[in-house]
Parts: sequence; structure tokens; C-alpha cells
Amino acid sequence: MKASRGSDSQRPADSNQGQTGKQPRVRARLSSSNMIEAELDPSGTPVLGLYLHVAYVMLMSSFAEKVGHGEITPNLIGALALVRRTPGTNQSSLARQLGLERATVGEQVSRLIERGFLRREISPRDGRSYALYITPNGERMLEKLRERIPPHERQVGARLTLAERKQLRELLDKFVYG
Repeated sequence: MKASRGSDSQRPADSNQGQTGKQPRVRARLSSSNMIEAELDPSGTPVLGLYLHVAYVMLMSSFAEKVGHGEITPNLIGALALVRRTPGTNQSSLARQLGLERATVGEQVSRLIERGFLRREISPRDGRSYALYITPNGERMLEKLRERIPPHERQVGARLTLAERKQLRELLDKFVYG
């Protein structure tokens, strides 16, 4: 997305062709992110961190009300879901799966235990480590999330088609995991 400066701060909209097949003369104003990006890198190279941050803020602005309900935060959901998928995993394995530092995952696990979503037991395979298991409260929370997340995702992703949302997910997966 190349932003320009000066009086050429508008670009034609290209997604609303009329029934005649002619391109409409509708013009859209550059977003504040486009303008910030132009200041940060005048060459036009995308500043992905800026857009990822803005997208995160947009998503999280409605998360607490629509999904978390004060019961869970986004950074805990991944750990809860992975422990559900791999019962008996330990914090080190969970940290590797999440791509986070062990200390960070340790804090997440402690918070999930405090909220009654996980339990920690001495590992039956290695008495020097702990195994993590989801609790009935954790199962109920995941069920609530399965009900709450899809409508939230449709709402925040309403500007994109389903195909575009899938493409964005694939690109973000490639961006994060290679």
C-alpha cells in the first residue's frame, strides 16, 4: 500500500464497479495509517508493524465486551486451547508451541490455574516437571469462546470477504511461522 504526499492524498476506489462495468469516479481519503506510513518510510515500503498494531488495537477494542466478558484475556486463550489439545503437556513444551518465553508462559499458566481453567500435577513421566490439564471450568470457558468468537470475528472482519479473511490468515501464518 503505497502512500503519496502532497495534494495527491486521494486514491480512486477500485472495488465498487457499477453494473455498466465502468470504473466509478469515487475517491477515498487516505487512512491515518497511510499518512503515518508515508512519514515513517517515504519510499513506500510497507510498515507492517504499524498496520499490525492498528489492527490489534481495533480487534481488542471490542474483545473484552464481546468475547472475554472479564473472564479471560486474549493472551490466555492460546495456552488454554493448546493444553486442551495436548493434555499432560508441560510448561516448556507449551512455551515452544506458543513461541513464547518459558517465564511468560509460566505467568499465563499461573493465571489460568488461579481462574480455575487449568490444573497442574506432577508429571507421571517425569517427576521433576509438572503436567498441565484443562479443568471442567476450562472446558466451559472454551465452549463459551466457541460461541463468542465467531460473531466477533465476523463483526471485526466485516470489511473483508470470507476469502479475504482466509487469505489474510494464510499471509499472517506465513509472516509468523515462515
